[in-house]
Amino acid sequence: MVRIYLAQYEAAHGREKRQTEHLLGKRLLYQGLKEVYGIAPEPENQVVILKGEHGKPYLKDFPHIHYNISHTEGLAACGLGESSLGIDVERIRPFPDRVAERVFSSAEKRRMKELPQEERDSYFFRIWTLKESYVKALGCGITVPLADISAGADPNAFFHQEMLEGGYVLSVCTFEGEEVQIIKL
Repeated sequence: MVRIYLAQYEAAHGREKRQTEHLLGKRLLYQGLKEVYGIAPEPENQVVILKGEHGKPYLKDFPHIHYNISHTEGLAACGLGESSLGIDVERIRPFPDRVAERVFSSAEKRRMKELPQEERDSYFFRIWTLKESYVKALGCGITVPLADISAGADPNAFFHQEMLEGGYVLSVCTFEGEEVQIIKL
């Protein structure tokens, strides 16, 4: 099972924004480690986090526990599971058309052009979060051009996507097809 911990927060700006998001992501990770695995990462028993070749974080002393953190304007998410996973959360908002041109496959661009204008922002972030969750689950980050990836094209990848209250979209990718449980804090 993949457990996704969610927490809303008051969005900050500048340097404070990054620090707030980072600390909240870690707090969600630590809460999940304690609740699911009985690991209490107190200051005297700090959990060591290392990064893989492309920057994907992992727990040095707990290689069987996989996690991934994502955050956007006012919402942080942390996924925990027993196999590789990737998550991405975004607040649906207007986006620059040039970004879709750069990161969407030909089929995704065609589909977007077929949609009514009022549905395009939602479509963009639904596809974007699927792609982000996929490359994060692979552990390669955005070293792979996103335009070369079609959401859902890998038969070994399993996706879970939810539209969340407040205008957010959450996507989860695994390679085991586990059940996804969302825990809102």
